[in-house]
Amino acid sequence: MPFRITKPGRALLASVSLAAVLASCSPTVTLPGAESNEPTMFQATISESPIPMNETPSTPSTNSDEAAVLQVNRERSRLLVEQRTDELDELLAPDFVAVHISGYEQTKAEWLDQIRSGQMRYQGFEEVSSTVTIDGDSAVAVTRNLVDATIYGSRATWPLESTTTYVRDGGTWKAQHSRARTY
Repeated sequence: MPFRITKPGRALLASVSLAAVLASCSPTVTLPGAESNEPTMFQATISESPIPMNETPSTPSTNSDEAAVLQVNRERSRLLVEQRTDELDELLAPDFVAVHISGYEQTKAEWLDQIRSGQMRYQGFEEVSSTVTIDGDSAVAVTRNLVDATIYGSRATWPLESTTTYVRDGGTWKAQHSRARTY
């Protein structure tokens, strides 16, 4: 089952393959209670979501490579919420690039610096759907997520579809490139 990740005491509405895709974008939904410190109905820490992982209510794939890619994707989302950039750095390929919904291409180093500085702060992710295609030592994950984030001072929830390319590096899947768009 998919899951939700949020900071304790803050609301959540999303899980994303790559939340970094939010730079320079306009929010489409404002999170209830975002203007105050009052709890909202979306408050959670890490819990299972009632939303099915796949587009249909079918059973998720049992393919171990597909499961491993999804696990890395979810771990990255958790680390983003927890602002653990050193560990996040290890999950990304050295030449990782994020293409944000604005079209801006951001290097791994620049993105991690902006997370460390607080310019990009991720409050939560909720996975809506995901598919993974494996081709040898490469994989492509297409995920739809709702992402609760504060980007350059503006907090909102974005519905994002991310297409992330992974490469197998010494038995570990690492994100190499991610492109996001709203859906």
